[in-house]
Amino acid sequence: MASPKHLSLSLPLELVEVILYKVPIESLVRFKTTCKQWYALFNDERFIYKHLGLSQERFVRLDVDDQLIHIFNPETNARLCLPFSEELHIQQIIKTIHCDGLLLSLCTTERGIPNIKGLAVWNPILSGVTWIEPLNSYEIYDMYGFGYDKVSRDNYKILRINQGRLPLEIEIYEFQSKLWRSVDATLECRILWQSVSMNGSMYWIAQKKMARKKMANSKIEFFIQSFDFSTETFKPIVCVPEVTRCYRSYHQRVLLSGFGGDRLSLLHQVRYLKMEVWVTSKLTDGVVSWTKYFNVTPDLSISQSSSLRSISPKYFIHKTNKIMLLCEGEDSEEKNCYTNVYEIREDKIEKQDEMTASYRLYKYYCNNVYVPSLVPVTCLRVLVPIL
Repeated sequence: MASPKHLSLSLPLELVEVILYKVPIESLVRFKTTCKQWYALFNDERFIYKHLGLSQERFVRLDVDDQLIHIFNPETNARLCLPFSEELHIQQIIKTIHCDGLLLSLCTTERGIPNIKGLAVWNPILSGVTWIEPLNSYEIYDMYGFGYDKVSRDNYKILRINQGRLPLEIEIYEFQSKLWRSVDATLECRILWQSVSMNGSMYWIAQKKMARKKMANSKIEFFIQSFDFSTETFKPIVCVPEVTRCYRSYHQRVLLSGFGGDRLSLLHQVRYLKMEVWVTSKLTDGVVSWTKYFNVTPDLSISQSSSLRSISPKYFIHKTNKIMLLCEGEDSEEKNCYTNVYEIREDKIEKQDEMTASYRLYKYYCNNVYVPSLVPVTCLRVLVPIL
C-alpha cells in the first residue's frame, strides 16, 4: 500500500478524501501524524462530520474494573481493546450517554457511593478528557442529557435535571461558553433511566406523574419524552406501546434505541417469552406513531442477571433490517459471565460473537451503541491517538 504522503502527492485531494471517508476510523487515526495535509484534513470540521455520518454503528463496552474499552463492529467482526485514559483511572463510571463519538460519563470516586462525583466528556478513540465542573453540586437524583445545537453542531450541550427537588432544577452546560446556566422549562413527568441521544436531541422513556391514590388503581402510563437542545424545550412524543406498570420488573426488559437518525425503536421482552421490536414514524411527523417491526420467540432472555452489574443490554437496527443485540449472561453454575452479540431476524436468532468473557462475577460494565468519530473533546481541535 502506498504511503499517505505518496498517496497525497499522486492523487487529487478530492479523490483522497473520497477514499478516506470509507476508511474505518480505527485505521484512520494511525496515519494522522504522517502527513501534514492529512493532519489538517482530520482536524477539519467538514471532514469530521461527513466521516461520522458515513461510519457504521458499533458496540462499546467499558470494563470499569479492569479499566479497558472494548469496541466491537458487528459488520466486520473487528474488535479493538484500548486502555482508559489516565484521567479516568481512579473513577467508577456508572452511566454513559453517547453523542457523535463522544461519551458523557457519570463518575464516582468510590464504588458503593451513589453521589455523582464528576462528569467527564471523552472520545474513546482519542486521548484526553474534559471534566465538567458543576454549577453547585451533582446529586444522586440527577438525570442527564447530551446533544448539540443544530445551528452550530460543535456547540455540544449537557442537560442536568435534578428530580429530587421541587420545583425541578434544570440546567444546561454549553461547551462554547464552558458555563452552566439555569433553564426555565416545564417537565410534567418522571424521567426514567432508558435514554438515547439522536440527531442532537435527547429521548427518554418517561412516566406520567400521578397522585398516589390514582397510581394504586390505575395502569401507569409510559411515553417518550424529548428535549431539543436547539430550542431548549421538552416535548412529549408518543406513548410507549405494550408496556405496563411492570416496566421495571426484574424479568422484563424495555430498551430504547435510535433508528435511521430520524426515528426511534423499542425492544420489549418478558423473560424468555416473545421479543417485540417497534419503530416510530419520523419524529418530524405531526403525529408520531408506532409500527411493529417484528417479533420472535427466542431461547434467550435479556432480563437482568442477578450477578452481573451492567447497566443494560443495548441494541440497534442494522441497515439490513436485522437487530444487533449486546447482552450479558452467565453459565449454569453462575461462576463465569460473558458478553455476547446476537443477530436477530424475525425467523431466527443467532449468536454472532462473544465480545468479552470474564471469570469474575460482580464486575461492573457500561454498554453503549457507539459510532466512533474524530470529534475532539475540546475546542482546541488537538487530536492525539492512543492506538
